[in-house]
Order: sequence, then structure tokens, then C-alpha cells
Amino acid sequence: MGLRLWSKSVKLAMRSRRRFIAFTLMYTVLMVWMTWNFQDFLYGEGTPNVLLLVVSILSTLLLSILYAWIVINYRKNEIATLKCIGYKNSNIRTIIIGELTWVTFVAFMIMAETLIHITAGLTYFYQQQIGTISASNYIDKTTPILNIWPILATLAMFLVSQILGILVMYSKILKLRPIVALRVLK
Repeated sequence: MGLRLWSKSVKLAMRSRRRFIAFTLMYTVLMVWMTWNFQDFLYGEGTPNVLLLVVSILSTLLLSILYAWIVINYRKNEIATLKCIGYKNSNIRTIIIGELTWVTFVAFMIMAETLIHITAGLTYFYQQQIGTISASNYIDKTTPILNIWPILATLAMFLVSQILGILVMYSKILKLRPIVALRVLK
């Protein structure tokens, strides 16, 4: 039953193409920004910019709650229809969480690919400049440009914020009555 609900949530996410593409791109940009902020905070030289890290974390929470709110508001009729045909609130919650998680997963894959290419490009650039004096000022040969921990911290932060977003909006799912699906829209 659970795998069927997750596949249904992926289909629902892909059905609303504009919203899916828009939020996937916003999540990707925010993930890249947050990863570089975590990288700077954990491994940067000098005093890290804590304000940028806090702003990126708050932006993630706000965007996740906004996306959960948008999904639930635009899917009122679908949720009510699912309740009419016998879906439980827990099943609907699984579908909504699956949709939100799918957007996060796709954005994470795009972000990982982007960071791999950025890191490879920077490494190539610095390797070409190894013989010059200016390159030794920019790179330490023992420190990697990007570590795995900031990437994993970003993914964890996004997944936690998605769950928080759906928990905040879960009361709307509970209050939605099946009669909404039967109402005639004018």
C-alpha cells in the first residue's frame, strides 16, 4: 500500500508541471546556497558568516511551509475526492509528504550534479594555476574544495523542513471534508 501511495504522489507532483519546475528550481538554488554556507561555516578560514547560514535556514523553513500550503490549497478537491472514495487522512498525508519529498529529491539531485561540476571546474582551474604565485594564495592543496558533510547537512535540513511544513499544514487536511468534492463550482 505504501509504495502505491508514493508512486501516486510522484505522479501528482509531475502533473502540476509549472509548480513542480518552479519549486524544484527554487529548492536547487537554495540548496546550493545553503551548502556553500555550511561549507564556509564548517571549514572556512577566518570567522564564518553565521548570519548567511541563519538566513538560508530560515528561507528553507519558510519556503517549505509555503510549498506545503500551496500544495494543500490547490489540491483541496483532489484531497476531498480521495476522502470520498475511502482514503484515510494518514494515506493523504503520505501522498502529500511523498510529493514534497519528491521535489526535494529532484532538487537535491540537480544540486549535487551542479556542485560536482562547479567543484571539478574550480579544481581544474586551480590545477592549471599551480605554477603561479596567485594560485597558492587561493587554494590549500590538502583541503578539498567541497566536503560531503555540508551536502548531507543541507539534505537533512530540507527533509526536516519539509516534514515540519506538512505537520503545520496537516490540520488543513484533517479539517477538509469530503463534501467539498461534491460541491458545484460556479
